[in-house]
Amino acid sequence: MSLDANAAAALATILGIMMDHLQTVELDGYPSPWSAEHVIDLDTRVAYAWPELVDHGLGPGAADGAPDEVRTVELHIEDAELLLAGMAFTEMASVELPWFDMVRWTSDFVAGELRALWPEDTWRTRAGRTPPA
Repeated sequence: MSLDANAAAALATILGIMMDHLQTVELDGYPSPWSAEHVIDLDTRVAYAWPELVDHGLGPGAADGAPDEVRTVELHIEDAELLLAGMAFTEMASVELPWFDMVRWTSDFVAGELRALWPEDTWRTRAGRTPPA
């Protein structure tokens, strides 16, 4: 998948929120909603493609001064599913915040972009539903 600096920063932020949540549930003794290893692996791939975002702790919008460069990040459907779960969690955690509409709009946009990478039949099959005849 090709990402510009702002897209990479947004993914890194989602993955950071997911990792923070993982640390909280582990401290509270609850089961993790997703795999810490998977979150770290995907975060590492994003950081490898955009090391300057990590080196400077930049988040979404902070990469506006970055060159208009697009870099490639290896993304599997399992990664997209992980990001969709992380975005759903972030959306639910943000429902009481004044910027919730922006979080929801961003989640919807990113979800559409991720889902477009694979055919709808693939998503249905992975969800345990049979593609229509």
